[in-house]
Amino acid sequence: MSVKIGSARIDENGNAKGGKAGDQTGKEVSTQSWYKHAKGWRVFRAKNPEQANMIAQDMEWACANKHIGYDQGQRLTLYNVAKPLGFNCKKVTTDCETDCSALVRVCCAYAGIDLPNFRTTTEPAVLLNSGAFEEMKGAKYTDSSAYLRRGDILCTKTQGHTVVVLNDGPKAEAAPVPEPTPEKLGDRDLRRGDKGGDVKELQADLMKLGYSLPKYGADGDFGKETEKAVQAFQLDRGLLVDGVMQKDDFDALFKALDGEAPAPVQQVVEITGNSVNVRSGPGVKNRDIGTVHRGDRLPYQGQTQAVDGRDWYLIEYRNENGWVSSKYARLTT
Repeated sequence: MSVKIGSARIDENGNAKGGKAGDQTGKEVSTQSWYKHAKGWRVFRAKNPEQANMIAQDMEWACANKHIGYDQGQRLTLYNVAKPLGFNCKKVTTDCETDCSALVRVCCAYAGIDLPNFRTTTEPAVLLNSGAFEEMKGAKYTDSSAYLRRGDILCTKTQGHTVVVLNDGPKAEAAPVPEPTPEKLGDRDLRRGDKGGDVKELQADLMKLGYSLPKYGADGDFGKETEKAVQAFQLDRGLLVDGVMQKDDFDALFKALDGEAPAPVQQVVEITGNSVNVRSGPGVKNRDIGTVHRGDRLPYQGQTQAVDGRDWYLIEYRNENGWVSSKYARLTT
């Protein structure tokens, strides 16, 4: 498959200026096969592969948009029309004009690379001074298309023309996979199965606070051992005991590391049955004094009594004491 390039080329009359706004012929801004320019190409590649892809994408949209034509005398009208649209050439619905270098500037802006106005004579310096590009030197890049990569910008060595490469050449090096950004502890929820530097930091912090990880220690792998340590920490701090570190858990962790004592834990009895009778004493032989429902959380009064093989919890119910069976409730914080 041949390598395609996209650019703003010439107006509908074969001139540099003077035509109507918009693409009158379908070729004013269009794609074509790569060719070796008589003035010679210089090749510039975005250091960020995602930005390179966005440059090519916006060029493709520009080449397909009949509202975008060529005129050196009106070369900045596309830039001004596209700016409030996030420089997305697909969204341009106003007839406007550009030239080759002004269009490359728009495509770079869509990729988040804000460049000052330039022409082909100053384009190489502007691209390199931005810090976002590197120049690919050598005949394999400048004299053939085989090693070019999608999003590469080609500019003539002297005043002339500039284009964007739209697909990889057959020998193009694979785009580098960016190094994952290290997670900062607290930036994401952590649960069993997660891995990374933030997990390792969490494990080290839990051990500082006295929660044992005897088998694996701070290995960066959130396994069953770490989950149990998190649950123990959550219980001690009066948090939801689910083994998952979320915002409230991290807030409590950081306070604990700063030496702040935990707030007194208020235990509650959470109702797990649909409709549960509250009785005047432990056991079904005692009279009903009311009904509670699934999800209700009632203050635990600190007493549990076994009757007929089942625990009964003493709770506060409507400002008096009541009892509920552990068959339909659980003790939590």
